[in-house]
Amino acid sequence: MSVFRALKVFIADDSEIIQQQLQSAISLIDGCKLVGTAGGNSNAIGPIHTLQPDFVIFDISVPHREGIRVLREIRKAVPLAQIAIFTGDPSVVLQEVCLEAGANFYLDKSQIQDLIDIVSSRMVHTEH
Repeated sequence: MSVFRALKVFIADDSEIIQQQLQSAISLIDGCKLVGTAGGNSNAIGPIHTLQPDFVIFDISVPHREGIRVLREIRKAVPLAQIAIFTGDPSVVLQEVCLEAGANFYLDKSQIQDLIDIVSSRMVHTEH
């Protein structure tokens, strides 16, 4: 029998306002559970490794090189998680680099509704 379990979501963004907006939006998605937040790139790795979220929303902050390194570490820490880069930089080059480094999605911060739609479509089934 197939049943749903909560989709565990982690938000890593250095903007408290963006974190609050995302937390509010995710709390309205039936079946999603916010398991943690972090401000900034390197603060996210430890909690993500510990919490093992199903979905990570991650802002590639400046400098981008540091963010790409952290993205690769997140991918290693949670190889099965979906990772959405949610950034203020709409650069096509940065998008390509992030997708090659392990991100599943790349959205700029004007696409918050698209991000919420993606998260809500990722419900997790488990077999019982």
